[in-house]
Amino acid sequence: MTLKKLILLILPMLVFANHGFAEKIVLANQTGHPMNESRIGIQWATSANEVAEANKAIMYGLKLNPASFQILTENGKLTLNSPKKAEYFRVVVWSKGSGEPDLLTNWVDIIPDKTYELKEDYLVPAVLMIGSGC
Repeated sequence: MTLKKLILLILPMLVFANHGFAEKIVLANQTGHPMNESRIGIQWATSANEVAEANKAIMYGLKLNPASFQILTENGKLTLNSPKKAEYFRVVVWSKGSGEPDLLTNWVDIIPDKTYELKEDYLVPAVLMIGSGC
């Protein structure tokens, strides 16, 4: 087998291995959410276009895609599996437990096996994020 054929055989496997599987991240949730009435979740995105669409939905008060969320039920260190092909995530909070999220973080690139700290100071009112492109 020639080197060229070997490379053509192995390269697709490497690409699939890098992009075809979900990645694990750790979220160290140091906020007071979830509480009695509040809810907290992760919003996942697979592309910059999905990020832009989610930002547009927040900006114009449109319904967010429920399939892009993972609701968290506890505080502390949580090991999360990102959806297949997800590249970005942000944390969203519903302070009143329903409606649209009113607190959120910037979008973050997913780095496998990284621990992301979430402190109360990192949550910004959604109305302030409008127009910031985050």
